Amino acid sequence: MSRRALVRALCASAVAAATACGPYEPLEKLAPADIETTLFLIGDAGEPNPRESGAALDSMSAQTSKAPERAIIVFLGDNVYPAGIPEVGRAEWADALRRLEVQIAAVPRGARGIFLPGNHDWAAAGPFGLYSVRLQGQLIDSLASGRNVRMFPGNGCPGPVSLDAGRLRLISLDTQWWLHNYIVRDARSNCPKTPDDVTAALREQLQAKQEGRVTVVAGHHPLMTGGVHGGYCGVTAPFRRFAGNLQDILSGGNRTMRKALESALSAQPPLVYAAGHDHSLQVMKGGPSVQYLLVSGAGSQAKATCAVRLRESYYVSQHRSGFMRLDIMKGKGVLLSVFHYTGDGAGGLSYERWLELR
Repeated sequence: MSRRALVRALCASAVAAATACGPYEPLEKLAPADIETTLFLIGDAGEPNPRESGAALDSMSAQTSKAPERAIIVFLGDNVYPAGIPEVGRAEWADALRRLEVQIAAVPRGARGIFLPGNHDWAAAGPFGLYSVRLQGQLIDSLASGRNVRMFPGNGCPGPVSLDAGRLRLISLDTQWWLHNYIVRDARSNCPKTPDDVTAALREQLQAKQEGRVTVVAGHHPLMTGGVHGGYCGVTAPFRRFAGNLQDILSGGNRTMRKALESALSAQPPLVYAAGHDHSLQVMKGGPSVQYLLVSGAGSQAKATCAVRLRESYYVSQHRSGFMRLDIMKGKGVLLSVFHYTGDGAGGLSYERWLELR
């Protein structure tokens, strides 16, 4: 292996590759005419600087603007910190509205924007949750101003909801519905009633046949993570492994949810399961139920936290804001690109990998 190739290989797998190894060299310059659909993944973007939108949102929006007609932006939940949309008249109302407006404005006209709910959108998993997540869906519709944005799944429903665009099938889930300790149904609910109903619908949407289909399943909570919610990082990590917090993957309720979802996914394993929740950027090898696991929860620089490399890790970026991009090529080929940024806005492309070879 040449020295140049060796340095490139080391940079591709290093933590914080852009800062450790300098500018990342793209694997291949893609011809725009060869790209069928571009899917952007950004999560936990609900705490932007009140004076600016942030480097991650700005960069993602700029990239989307180059070809909005083929772009889909997925906000992977926790769209409004700290506790979703409050009742009108509350002191927090104006700031909650601003946090949502910044993200909607990052979706260029002509592109599609999808907002998944997270635990903070369900009133920080509190008793006001169902009402709060419905308020957010209504606000997204009212603030659209001609943009193609909406909440998927909506109305406090768990999903799954499918969106087909060329070879892409995007399946959206509201994973907080599984973990919520308060009411998740009322007279206005018209959605699956039980976890078994959800997993049956997920199997059905996964098994729908189409030659060359690229399936991406997205939910707020990860199936695996080397971050805080995985029981790693910081002095509290050992305690989180035993405290039983439903938001952590080692809790009994979270295990039950992940086991059910993985069982449904294994019927026809998707290429990607994408999530937020942990405020880092992680690319991991999946297992029998999914080929790749992505954690892209670094949408807010103020909330970016640590993450460790696991045995399954291909790439980890911690304490950086950022997002991920999937370019789905016509015919065959899916290229993953990861972008991360420091607090002063420096950064850019930090990792690439062909998830489906051309």
